[in-house]
Amino acid sequence: MKRFFAFLVIIFILFIIYYDVRIGTLPVPKNETIEATEVVAQTPSNPYKEIKVKAGDTLLSIVEKLNEGKQMTSIESVIIDFEKLNPDSEAELLQMGKTYKFPLYISE
Repeated sequence: MKRFFAFLVIIFILFIIYYDVRIGTLPVPKNETIEATEVVAQTPSNPYKEIKVKAGDTLLSIVEKLNEGKQMTSIESVIIDFEKLNPDSEAELLQMGKTYKFPLYISE
């Protein structure tokens, strides 16, 4: 019986390793480039960039990459701006492979 449980534990650990490598729960390197389809300005006060979401991307990680060195107000304002640009999407439910509009912030 002990051998059976040891076998199950080994299989479970191997499954966890396979899942981490295959699905991508490991962190994504920071030097990865962002793939942009085009830059469009909805209005002069709400510029945005359309980006296709990849595995491991979050709303904040993409917005921080797009706006490096620029002042952003708060996380809540980023979420509100994102949901205004993408009325059919929720900021917490980004789907891999789908293209979204991400807000650009102008440093003043």
